[in-house]
Amino acid sequence: MNSPDSPGAARRSRITGILLVMLSTLVFGFCNALAKYLTRDYPIGEALAVRAGCALLVLMPFVRASGVVAALRANPKMHLLRMALSAVEIAAFYLAVSVLPLADVSTFYLSSPILLTALSALTLGERVEPARWAATLLGFAGVLIALRPGAGTLSFASLIALTGAILYAVFLTITRSLRATNGRVMVALQLAALLLAGTVTLPFAWTPPSLAGVAMMGGVGLVGMVGYFCVNGALQRAPASVIAPFQYLSIIWAVVLGYLTFGDVPDAPTLVGAALIVVAGGFILYRERTARAA
Repeated sequence: MNSPDSPGAARRSRITGILLVMLSTLVFGFCNALAKYLTRDYPIGEALAVRAGCALLVLMPFVRASGVVAALRANPKMHLLRMALSAVEIAAFYLAVSVLPLADVSTFYLSSPILLTALSALTLGERVEPARWAATLLGFAGVLIALRPGAGTLSFASLIALTGAILYAVFLTITRSLRATNGRVMVALQLAALLLAGTVTLPFAWTPPSLAGVAMMGGVGLVGMVGYFCVNGALQRAPASVIAPFQYLSIIWAVVLGYLTFGDVPDAPTLVGAALIVVAGGFILYRERTARAA
């Protein structure tokens, strides 16, 4: 039986991390579509507050207050920075998606894997092999081919989306550096920051929600919480540079969900781009599996 520090155990941990981040792209695909719908009827701060509050109500019975206090005492600056980044990044996403099509916002956000790969090498000391850099760039090329962002999309809302993407990459890098922290505590702190940020805006913008609206906002919170667990679990088990290219899978889920839900038929560039994304992610997964076998 391999020890936790053995090469075999490390390979299994990486593959588990890859599978978790793949699942997170599907979960967040649903979450983002619902978020786009919510911004049509409710202020962004209200949607964030109700979303986070519902998720916290479900999570808190499973989180010990002593664990939260211990985590904050162990590394207060990094945890507080992570919480702030999470709140600002998600608010930026909601604001951008309320103005721009979801596909355009996704285009900017899918620049985060390259930023994450670079940050993991610069700040976490992770060794990024040339082949992994190539796979990351190939995945990004697939995104550009599939979504074809044009110069006409560059606007104030686009800059907000790009800022959100940068903050998200920094947030993931910090999450990786705090991987020793309990997963439930990490998610609870993230939701608490989101709840606080949303609640501050309520005196300035509030729309009495319908029962269906509360249910949808709560549903987004619960689905998003599952996604947070997947991403945090992935970063606890695998280097950030390993899981980064798999975030490109979100465009594939967008194509599938769009077809099943709205009957949108993908065109040839979308299919070509999706194929490149699959090749990029499959290549890294293949390398991890062959290294494990060796």
